[in-house]
Amino acid sequence: MYTILNINIGGNILTFPANDKLIELAVGETDKNGAEQSIANDGGEVLSHGKSNKEYIDSLIQLNHFIKKYYTFFNYAKLYDNAKNNNGSLIADKFKKIALDNKPLLANVDDKYIKNDLILDLFKQQSDKLK
Repeated sequence: MYTILNINIGGNILTFPANDKLIELAVGETDKNGAEQSIANDGGEVLSHGKSNKEYIDSLIQLNHFIKKYYTFFNYAKLYDNAKNNNGSLIADKFKKIALDNKPLLANVDDKYIKNDLILDLFKQQSDKLK
């Protein structure tokens, strides 16, 4: 599968979509020194401030399920962005159409996803690329 998102967890990169068990193992409760793992996005911004690892494991698993459920949208949004950046306008337009045809309407997305900031941030980031 094409990588949709990379998250830095205690210096290790977790690639999405992923296996749920892998997410649990990657985040875990503590690092090798017994401290809670810090979880950061691609830009280095720490995401786990004020939350327990259990909450983040649950959020990351929800994010993973969301990416898998709407994989076509995320995949073609990334392909569109790559093609646009490489001046492939004809193919970029085709990718954009496929992405928009498969873009989930937030009104139709399960309520548990709407309450997840990680999901909303990723959804907004990918949607903004299609504008």
